[in-house]
Amino acid sequence: MPTADNADDLVRFRNVTVISSTATALFCGVGGKSVWLPRRHISGRLSCMGDRGTLLIRRWVAHDRSLLRPPARAAVSVLGPSMLRRRLAATLHLVRRDRAATPDGAPPDFVWTS
Repeated sequence: MPTADNADDLVRFRNVTVISSTATALFCGVGGKSVWLPRRHISGRLSCMGDRGTLLIRRWVAHDRSLLRPPARAAVSVLGPSMLRRRLAATLHLVRRDRAATPDGAPPDFVWTS
């Protein structure tokens, strides 16, 4: 969501097509969507039906019309970067309970072998 600081910044959109126009707004094709854009919140050389090119749109208007992509979320690993690169020194092997026993004779939950 735009903050108060950058809501009035202009965002550049390329390959915009004016589908229709009135004295106060342009109906444009922007990024696969068709939206009405108030002339007082846009800047560029597009002005009438059939015009095609780059249009600068206020960030809050672009956000309101769902023209902006959501910010990318960084994938966060549970393992730190050092754990991702390092191999374990030993391999963990699971052994069925009926095939191994602990020193007291009870079956273990798992057996660690190297």
